[in-house]
Amino acid sequence: MAFFGLRLPDDLAARFDAMAASHGGRSALLRGLVDQALRRPDDEVTVPSPRERTTARVEIRLTATDVKRLDAAADERGLKRTEWIVALLRRRLYGKSPPPRADRLAISQSWRELNRIGINLNQAVHALNAATMVDSRLDLAREAARVASFNTEVQGQLRALGKALAGDTSYWDTPS
Repeated sequence: MAFFGLRLPDDLAARFDAMAASHGGRSALLRGLVDQALRRPDDEVTVPSPRERTTARVEIRLTATDVKRLDAAADERGLKRTEWIVALLRRRLYGKSPPPRADRLAISQSWRELNRIGINLNQAVHALNAATMVDSRLDLAREAARVASFNTEVQGQLRALGKALAGDTSYWDTPS
C-alpha cells in the first residue's frame, strides 16, 4: 500500500483530527477524500502543472502617497504588498486571481459543510434503501424529507461559494 505524508500547521491538523475522529481516523478520512476526488469522470480530471518558481524580479518606483494607497488596498484584502501586486498582474495577464484570505476562509468553510452534507446524504440514501426492505422500521417519508433538506442546504452553500468567487473576480477587473 502506498504512503503519502504531508505537513500541516498545528491548528489545521487539530481541526482535521476533530473531523477525522467521526470518520474512523486520519487515514480513513484521507482515503475517503482521495477516493471522492478521483470519482469524477476522466474529462473533468485535470493534472496540475508543476508550480513555476518565481525567479524574475521587477522593481518599480512609487511616490509615498502611492505606497500608502497600495498598502491600504493590500491590507483591505488581507494581503502583503507584493501579494497584492502579483495578484493584480496575474488577473490582468491570465484572467485569474486568488481569493482574499477572508473569502478563502469562507470557501473552505463551505467546502467542509458540503462534505458533511454529502456524508449525511449518503447515510440518508442508505437508510432509504434499507426502508424498502421487508421488516424495516424506518419512516420512509421522514428519510425523504431529510434528503430534500440536504438538497436545500447544498444549494445554499453553492450559492455562497459562487458569491465569494464572483466578488473576488470583480475586484481585480479594471478598465483596459
